[in-house]
Amino acid sequence: MSNLINRYGKVLSTYILFSLTLWLSIFIIFPQALMVEYSFWKYDETAQQKLWEETDKLDAKRYELEKKLEENPQDKKIEQQINKLSRQIEKNDLLSQEPPKIYTDENYEYLLTNTLHRSIFFKTIWSSILVTVLAFIVCYPIAYYLAHVASKKGKIFIFLGLIIPYWVDELLRTFAWFMILSFNGIINNILISFGLIETPIDFFQNNSAALIGMVYAYILFMLFPIYNTLETLDKNQILAARDLGASWFTIHKKIIIPYAKPGIAVGSIFVFMLTAGTYAVPSILGGTKGLWFTQIIYSWFFDGGNWNQGSAYGIALLVLCILFIVLMLKLFKVKLEDMSK
Repeated sequence: MSNLINRYGKVLSTYILFSLTLWLSIFIIFPQALMVEYSFWKYDETAQQKLWEETDKLDAKRYELEKKLEENPQDKKIEQQINKLSRQIEKNDLLSQEPPKIYTDENYEYLLTNTLHRSIFFKTIWSSILVTVLAFIVCYPIAYYLAHVASKKGKIFIFLGLIIPYWVDELLRTFAWFMILSFNGIINNILISFGLIETPIDFFQNNSAALIGMVYAYILFMLFPIYNTLETLDKNQILAARDLGASWFTIHKKIIIPYAKPGIAVGSIFVFMLTAGTYAVPSILGGTKGLWFTQIIYSWFFDGGNWNQGSAYGIALLVLCILFIVLMLKLFKVKLEDMSK
């Protein structure tokens, strides 16, 4: 705190801390805390049913008293009983509109016991890991080329070629891949024209289209962190290794990849979390067998109207993503301060 005040002064430091606290509270802590609270309760439908049954009995009793009051209009006791029953019925109606909450872990138990949802959950995680690995395989050579081989003009053209397609909306890019990978798409036509296949490949039923689409969608989130790290690598280390007779494989294994660990960790975290949390790409390119876990969460919230179950599924996905972050930091032996460099 004292360092912050010495650098920016009291007024600006107070503004920075206030803005940071407000940002964390409104956009991070409060929404997640609300989802956690929702995930641990459900409506007591049994109590609601009892209220409805009790209300029906009270209504029937009031109907009988109203008949008696028609026969004896001057009977004040019957009138008082009717008024009392009416108040109780109104109270029950209000209570039945919002049933009492029961705090339980049943929403999480449902995920563990539902075989279909559990398999989709693990398929989503495995596919996200696979997309992360594929993105690294594609991006690492490009990042190294940009950092240590390409000329200044070459970098400009390559960066433009990478960035310009992302000026187009993600949905349009995804639909473009849908047309490319379709039965009559470019890829199937090329494979058939070269005689490599006889009938078109259904990329949408074997999850290939979704994987390709997600690698393409999030490739820059892997490329730039690795490039930013490799750009700071001293080329003299590579030249010295070459002079000492090291092969390119050894140089990359012993020098370049270890140096690029912070960038690889950041890129892996970005790509994994974006892939695990995506909705549009698997919805368009996933086919009938490409159901993604986020689609189930969406269905709980908007189709089933069960926000509690949807919150539990969302928190389960969030916890696993956090565990993945911790795993990446441990695997690459990277600290959080290293990732910010």
